[in-house]
Amino acid sequence: MKKKIILFLALLACVLLVPVRTQADTAVASIDTAWAIIGMPRVLHLEVTVAEGADVQWPKEIQRNGFSARDYDDPSIRYTLEFGPDVDFSVDTVRQGNMMTLQQDLRFFAFDSAVMVIEPFKFVVNGRDTLSTPMLGLKCNHPFVEVPDDPQAMQGLKAIMEPDFVIWDYVWWMVWVLLVLAVGCIGYFLYRFYQKHWNHEVVVQFPKEKLAPPHVVALEALQQLGDKKLWQNGQYKAFYTELTDILRRYIERRYQVSAMESTTDEIMAELVELTVSQRSSYNNLHEVLQLADFVKFAKYEPLPDENQMAFMNSRLFVEQTKETVVESAENNSNQSETKEA
Repeated sequence: MKKKIILFLALLACVLLVPVRTQADTAVASIDTAWAIIGMPRVLHLEVTVAEGADVQWPKEIQRNGFSARDYDDPSIRYTLEFGPDVDFSVDTVRQGNMMTLQQDLRFFAFDSAVMVIEPFKFVVNGRDTLSTPMLGLKCNHPFVEVPDDPQAMQGLKAIMEPDFVIWDYVWWMVWVLLVLAVGCIGYFLYRFYQKHWNHEVVVQFPKEKLAPPHVVALEALQQLGDKKLWQNGQYKAFYTELTDILRRYIERRYQVSAMESTTDEIMAELVELTVSQRSSYNNLHEVLQLADFVKFAKYEPLPDENQMAFMNSRLFVEQTKETVVESAENNSNQSETKEA
């Protein structure tokens, strides 16, 4: 009798403990629907229930890019069910008493038309116990109906439908076009009206002042420079600055060369024609400009003889290169007739 009581208690303990163990260690995997169309998103739901504080290792079958499935008819063929770019790998935890449930929802896509078998996912609990989910099935269909090869089977297809013409779809475009044209026309007529009635600006053209010949202007400027006696009073830089400005303005008017913005070498390169006809004038100008550069930029103090020679060579250059004006016989006769009258 005693042995029967012990055996009964042992069986009762087994009956009471097995449901608790089963409830504590469960793993579930499911798909929101067992069929899909190529490119249509589906959701894989994973859930594992373990004791509070247990260490759960997530299935290795779940990769960053997706998980695999095999063909139902040919197990050697494998398919990849890919996760979307915005998939959320976070795991939700729900606690109830001394139990906790870990849940994860993963959205995936199938891009192969076939009947697939998704093998069980394996959870490792506390590094020793393995919980496996049930095997899942998924059927993926092609979204398009195949076109029959027989041309006769294609008869009776409806023609391409054309949308109805709705005038209001084009009214606003016409309004904007007419508005732009109206604004342009109004602006044009206002401009013409202004030009005709209000634009009475009188343009007065003054006769151009007749300038003296370049050599006359240069010689007068040299005479005024000599009267200032700059180099005699030690103002060498001021003397050579004004001297070279006079020569440069003369060269600009005489030879149409932009001498005011040019260096000494550039000026001499433009006056190459003087090297043939007036070699001495070319050399005199070159010496004056070089000496002026030394004084202005290298702080050279020239000797009195050098200053006097530079001033004389400048006057000589102007006098030797001045343009000779030859009056025509007709102009002379007109002048004589004017005097007689």
